[in-house]
Amino acid sequence: MAQTHEWMFYEVMWRTLAHGDAGVPLPWWVQQCFRNWLDAYDEGLFDSKEAAFASNALYRYWNMVGVKDHRQESLVGQAGEIEPVYDAYACGFFLFDPARRAVHVPQLPADDGGPSVLRQERDAGYLPVIVTRYRTPLGIELEQRVLATTVGVRQRSVVLDRLVARAAAGDGGQAWLCLSITPAGPSGFQRRDRAGRYVADRRISFLRYVPTDQRLEVNTTWGPVFDRAPAHFGLYGNPDSSYDPEHYIADNPFRDLVATGMLNGRDTVTDHVAGLCTAVFAWPFELDGGGASFAVDARLPVDDYRGAQDLAELRAPTADELEAANRDYWTAKLDGDGLQTTLPPVVAHLFDLHRVCRGNLLILSDHGEIHPGPTIYDSFWVRDSAVEGIACALNGDLSLAETQFGDHYPRVYNPGFERIGPVSAHGFFGGEHEKSDFEWDSNGQALWAIGRLDRILGPAAAFGARMFSPYVVEGARWLRDNRGPFGLLHSGWSAEHIGDKSSPHYWDDLWALAGLYEAARLGERLGAAETDELWAIYDEVRQATADSIHWVLGEQRGRGIWETFIPTGPADVGRLDSTIVGALAYFHPCRLYMGRRLGDEVDWAARMTLETIWSHFMDGGFRHDSAWNCYGPYLTLQLAHAFLLIGDVERMDSCLGWAVGNAAYATVSRGPGSAQRWDVVAGAWNEQHCYPIAKDFAELPGRWWYMGDIPHGWAAAEFTLLLRDMLFFEADDDGQPHVYLAPGVLPRWVGDGQEVAVSDAPSSFGARFGYRLVHRAATKTLEIDVTQPLPDSIRLLYPCRFGTGVQSATADGHPIDVGGRDVLLPAGTRRATVTYV
Repeated sequence: MAQTHEWMFYEVMWRTLAHGDAGVPLPWWVQQCFRNWLDAYDEGLFDSKEAAFASNALYRYWNMVGVKDHRQESLVGQAGEIEPVYDAYACGFFLFDPARRAVHVPQLPADDGGPSVLRQERDAGYLPVIVTRYRTPLGIELEQRVLATTVGVRQRSVVLDRLVARAAAGDGGQAWLCLSITPAGPSGFQRRDRAGRYVADRRISFLRYVPTDQRLEVNTTWGPVFDRAPAHFGLYGNPDSSYDPEHYIADNPFRDLVATGMLNGRDTVTDHVAGLCTAVFAWPFELDGGGASFAVDARLPVDDYRGAQDLAELRAPTADELEAANRDYWTAKLDGDGLQTTLPPVVAHLFDLHRVCRGNLLILSDHGEIHPGPTIYDSFWVRDSAVEGIACALNGDLSLAETQFGDHYPRVYNPGFERIGPVSAHGFFGGEHEKSDFEWDSNGQALWAIGRLDRILGPAAAFGARMFSPYVVEGARWLRDNRGPFGLLHSGWSAEHIGDKSSPHYWDDLWALAGLYEAARLGERLGAAETDELWAIYDEVRQATADSIHWVLGEQRGRGIWETFIPTGPADVGRLDSTIVGALAYFHPCRLYMGRRLGDEVDWAARMTLETIWSHFMDGGFRHDSAWNCYGPYLTLQLAHAFLLIGDVERMDSCLGWAVGNAAYATVSRGPGSAQRWDVVAGAWNEQHCYPIAKDFAELPGRWWYMGDIPHGWAAAEFTLLLRDMLFFEADDDGQPHVYLAPGVLPRWVGDGQEVAVSDAPSSFGARFGYRLVHRAATKTLEIDVTQPLPDSIRLLYPCRFGTGVQSATADGHPIDVGGRDVLLPAGTRRATVTYV
């Protein structure tokens, strides 16, 4: 049953829209909900349609800013609304024309057929600074810059909201630059669901403006602190405790401005019914043209600030100093530290997106503990953190990965002997999420992550030696002792995209094999006495997994199913739906295809599963109708990665193009027939990408869909791993180690004289790697220079994508034998040339 504030919010929103109040800034997600209203909602998660609506269950898109290693991320909506603290309040901006009593809000820009009136992007294309530009009908352009930084010796977080009004055309004019404080932000009004996500009470039941401090109080904490005192202000609440939704429509600052040209001037208000208190602050200005401007800066506290001393500390640096320091930090981190690449102009945006994803992972790191999202996923998962931590390590953020696995994995390791459903807790890596949902993949992922990081850091770091006992050894023994009667891991729900909680899933076993392989190899590197034991456990799980998949394939053939695919698990024989995407783990990240570790038939079946996915579940991106009723952006990236690893670069490129062009930089029209578009997100992925936004409302599902968090940390990690492996990846680390050079670089990317270059890239061989590849179109030649060599035992393999084949090649001036497209360069090669036909 809907709670009062949820019902009231629902009523006020749709009545506002029905009244046609053009000056009321309805959030983007509210507009999308009413553009295509859906009566159906997830009754398993919400207890009423109002609760689902207030939680913004269907259109969870926004941008994010934040501070590396700090707890709280801050969100920015499509019209510049800032949610500095999740479930607290939102701060927006707009322009008021006092001469005409007209309110111009960016959420409802006039579609006059001219240049886009509202645009949003990242500073320099990749920095965590969100820039929103709004061209008003007055010939005045508003620009907002939002960034998160720290102040004081305690380095407490604050969001800086910088607004500038400029005379964009004509002679300028008079207007008011206004800031609004509302309870509904980009993430919704109030998240309340059956999963217990009721993080904080989002209602604003109390507002007080303190003019002497130029500071607003929101409930029990500080809201914005203004660098310049507003000339006008008004606070609006519900002092008479009216239960009539029309009260909020009649008594609000936007209607006051239109009706009277003024704000009510109240400095304190309450609303103990719905928590819909609202405030507006205004700064009159006059621009005389010629590039004149007027600026207002507001500081939005994120951490806890109280008292005069904290206020002085918050105000001590100037806004210019805060922005300059923030820019210096992020450019030094993203441009001067870790993996760097030079790409041709046609794909240069891919490295911008790589830096966006890298920055998001750093921001999502809470004191070294990476969380997969800023709101409902703002907690620790072993599964997500494994992929995210290795991505960070390969990006160059090694200390973060070491903290992630070296400090936080031991924290969720279970030394006791209590029971978790059908298994013993002893040796299990898992906290609340893993235990409650039976996420049996976590041990394999923890062992895999520890082993991979040990390779990346190199033997001098001794990371694996420090983690080997008890964590690696007992974690492997848990996989030995806690499997079902057929040798597979028990039924569970390790990842919601792989199917039902009541069934076992091969996803868990594939990860177990990847982790056990890394554990045994780590034992070999350490000369540990437990090495043979670890290999024995690996062999047991490998044989059981292979036997089960063989059985499933035979059963499917016996039923006359002509398409070959590996279903999500042995309980799902013949189940041809999108849950078969779990088989992608065989290729990436687990790399079990290298050496065909489960045998030839399973390897062939895994490759055929890719074909089956491609023919049934691709529509630009991967459609996951069996679980989400949405596209799966990070699953599409995983699919791209699988195609890269098997050499199908055209399908890789197709998946990549959709993931970047449609999902990471999604746009949607403002309405039917409108030429204006919303910039939905500037370089980030949801866990799910809904069909209405992906297809500009050309496809409207008749049922509810599921949407997780954004930016999704796992998706960010997947993209950085994919781009890195497109530039180079390691193979056969423990046999005849070699590196694939530029395996995902397509000929159409690299024009004559253009280059692809990589530098300071960590590798699984414990050393940094760099190279430069230049294309000479006139001579059909590629020049490869190794600028940062790996150990001399590592060979290089260049799979030439140019022309129809390789004509000749040299290594350090000496001719080498060639055949087909693959050019195998001897270990120690520093310079090579490849001529194609």
